[in-house]
Amino acid sequence: MPLDTMPHPTPPARPPVQRRPPLWRAAAAVCLLALCSACGADGDDDDTGPLDTASRARIDAIVQQQIQAEQLPGTVVGVWIGGQRHVTAQGVADLVTGRARVVDDLLRIASITKTFIGTAALVLVDRGALARTDTLDRWYPGFPNAASITVADLLRMRSGIPDSADQGFLEEYWNDPLLPLDAEAMIARAAARGAEAVAPDTVTRYTNVNFMLLERIVEQVSGQDIRSFLDREIARPLGLAHTSYPRDAVLPGALRGYGRATQDGPLQDRTQLDPRAAGGAGAMVSTLEDLRIYTRALCRGDLLRPQTQAERLRPTVLENEPDFIGYGEGLARIGRFCGHNGTIFGFSTEVWYLPEADATIVVSVNRLDLDDASKSFNTFALVAKALFPTLVDW
Repeated sequence: MPLDTMPHPTPPARPPVQRRPPLWRAAAAVCLLALCSACGADGDDDDTGPLDTASRARIDAIVQQQIQAEQLPGTVVGVWIGGQRHVTAQGVADLVTGRARVVDDLLRIASITKTFIGTAALVLVDRGALARTDTLDRWYPGFPNAASITVADLLRMRSGIPDSADQGFLEEYWNDPLLPLDAEAMIARAAARGAEAVAPDTVTRYTNVNFMLLERIVEQVSGQDIRSFLDREIARPLGLAHTSYPRDAVLPGALRGYGRATQDGPLQDRTQLDPRAAGGAGAMVSTLEDLRIYTRALCRGDLLRPQTQAERLRPTVLENEPDFIGYGEGLARIGRFCGHNGTIFGFSTEVWYLPEADATIVVSVNRLDLDDASKSFNTFALVAKALFPTLVDW
């Protein structure tokens, strides 16, 4: 689906990595870099120089390899480790004009939106305006199990709510990317499937509608529309100059997103879509540089109280996944990596942070097909393995 579903295949132990469905595949403890000459958890926000030559060459080769192997139009990868960095853009942004991909392209970040909505909810928790124990019936009294579903259940994907963004919705959205559905419509679709719900706080099941509900809760508690709240409370404090929740179907800039309806079908331009159908589960847009800043701040808890962040980072194991893959409160954990991925038609993105090395890896690919299988995870996995060869065993 275009807003991320949980993966099902078993992760490989060694490259080449097989293509994965969206959220993620990975894990393992990481504390040192084998290919970086200077790294550590004490790095600051200012880049002081490039990664070493061997690391840069290895990253560039992986990007080129994956563009060919997965038939990707283009890829941008950014790696920041302490004060060192390497950013590379390869391939094309537009298959018609041949325009090359560049590092400052504006892109759809899909389910990385969930991390913003989760942060927004926790900002309100820190202010005492919202509690993790508040139940859904405060805002949606008629919703199935509303008296038992808590804000914490929504944040942790433990609500038991059946997702309205299922395979049928995927096909509907593919065929009509301007589908006039908003958060309330998607919430109503989920409520209509109440007979399929399971008891809250019994299983961690990745469900998009949880964050559409949280989006509406943030609006009602704060008295602000979600765009204004995210801009005021997250984007401005962090200096995210190019991150927003769009109001229309147009993606500004020259980057085009592509996808195939079938495995052997032609690549179609999927750039234009109505973001309201993705809503708080996947509507936002950003840039590589903004994602660098944001991912580090997200995983360090720069906008939250320490105790709030500590609870946020505590993962529960996702259904049908190995125990090193978990979900916290609006963010994912893969081993010691913290972050999220995002897939929406035409775009596939990874943002991951490794605290022990103060390392951030961001991957952006301008292709995502109807099958919603991530086109960015394999590149992230191979880059991480190249930088942490003895400590990341996927």
